[in-house]
Amino acid sequence: MSIINVLKKNYRIIALVVVTALVPLVYLLVYATGGIKYVFSHTMYIPILLAGMFFGAPFGLLVGLAGGILLGPLMPFETTVISPEPQEFINWFYRMIIFMSMGGISGYVSNKLRRDAQRINELMSHNQETMIPNTNYLGAGILKLSLGKQSLITVLINNHNSITDVLGTEVFHKLIFGIYQDLMDYVGTEGFVVQSGRNKLWVVKKHEDLNIEAGQIWSLLNRPRDIDNIPMYVDYAVGLNSSHNVNNCAKLENFRGSDTSARLAQNQNVPYIIFDESLTQKRKEYELLATFSRALEMNQTFLVYQPKIDLKTGFPVGLEALIRWEHAERGILYPDTFIPIVEQTKLIHPMTDWVLRRALKKIWEFSGMGMTFPISINISARNLYDTDFFDRAMKIIDESQLPKNLIEMEITESVLMIDPEVSKNSLQKFVANGIRIAIDDFGKGYSSLAYLSQFPIDVIKIDKFFMRQIIQNVSSQQIVSATIKLAKQLGYKVVAEGVEEEEVAKLMQEYECDYAQGYLYAKPMNDQDVISWYQKHCRQKTS
Repeated sequence: MSIINVLKKNYRIIALVVVTALVPLVYLLVYATGGIKYVFSHTMYIPILLAGMFFGAPFGLLVGLAGGILLGPLMPFETTVISPEPQEFINWFYRMIIFMSMGGISGYVSNKLRRDAQRINELMSHNQETMIPNTNYLGAGILKLSLGKQSLITVLINNHNSITDVLGTEVFHKLIFGIYQDLMDYVGTEGFVVQSGRNKLWVVKKHEDLNIEAGQIWSLLNRPRDIDNIPMYVDYAVGLNSSHNVNNCAKLENFRGSDTSARLAQNQNVPYIIFDESLTQKRKEYELLATFSRALEMNQTFLVYQPKIDLKTGFPVGLEALIRWEHAERGILYPDTFIPIVEQTKLIHPMTDWVLRRALKKIWEFSGMGMTFPISINISARNLYDTDFFDRAMKIIDESQLPKNLIEMEITESVLMIDPEVSKNSLQKFVANGIRIAIDDFGKGYSSLAYLSQFPIDVIKIDKFFMRQIIQNVSSQQIVSATIKLAKQLGYKVVAEGVEEEEVAKLMQEYECDYAQGYLYAKPMNDQDVISWYQKHCRQKTS
């Protein structure tokens, strides 16, 4: 425990020692400096006021009385003369009354201010609905803790909405207060509990073994509970973590580990989870998510483009737009870092709109430089199943005034299979307006081309997994060859993704694959590099 905490905890003892020592010291000071005749007697106000401030009116009066006597009948008028002259009664008695009055008044005012401050502190540090300490109490709570490692425990009441809806808010408040009391009995004198959210409690206690504590907490929480003779069913999720520094227990961010664990336990429908470092990844993901919307607004995101090559002519026939994020602290982030977490939220919609607008703008710019070919963008499941997506996307496309055949949407087969009927209806609306549809990463899922034929598809992109092993793996060769043959029979164009070797490209030509895409031809490039690459590539092909 720090020196400041020791002083806070023992301030009354320190004040008592100071006051007790000052009163005789002031007496000696006055006596040594010539008696009551001189101004040094006013120093006695210091211990009198301190006594009233720290110990209230009665002690202030008592110290005032003691000071009045010491500087009254026990103190000569002047100590420097040979025969000291005693003070007149009226002088020292009046002074004593003033001393006592000052001690009493300071004590009264101090008590009132202390009561008011305590009331304000209670209002600020307690939830006014449940009267359970809130997060403002953390600073005071750590004074109860002993030195050493502390256990931090988050308790979530998962079904709080159901309890409130069915039984009312008042019943829920009684319930959470009862849980709070049980937890306080559990932590004892060396710990505390606060309510950090409507349905969340934080427990801080002396550390033992988190596995043992998890079992103890879980047993305690699952005791039978009745509120107003109504049996209660309470669904909990518990997260546990630890802290080596007592003072850190007053910081809100120190509970992020236990909160993350409790939320994960809630999502996985398990009783409790003990925090470990692997869970910090989820915190990093959330931090990324929290800043992504601003990244779109501040142009921290940008597009790169990877060409698609006609395997017969060797010339580019299109580009795929891929998003990147230039993060201020983490540098360039690739889609697999942030797209999966963005897809879980509504942020996927403004992101897709942003990509669509940028891609359309770039089609115009490339066309002005003699590079007129389609650009494809990737569409997520949330986009496809959003009822407003078609109208929003078509409005953006119509505003661009571009030919619709220059726009291609890529969708993975797994997205289609979430709800095939909705997928088909949504895609048909785009196709009816001239938008091309490509199935991305074909072969990663379990659907067949025969099944996919019911969807309005223009292009099949064979997943790069097959390209990586096709030279050595005969089975992959047979699968890819058969896929290309059937796709062409169904009227689809076929793109081989992830082509990195000349040998693979030649094999795709033998299988009569239409297009290829991969590092053999070009990595994803920014717009300026695309222009340079295109000009150089075309010169090589025509020379």
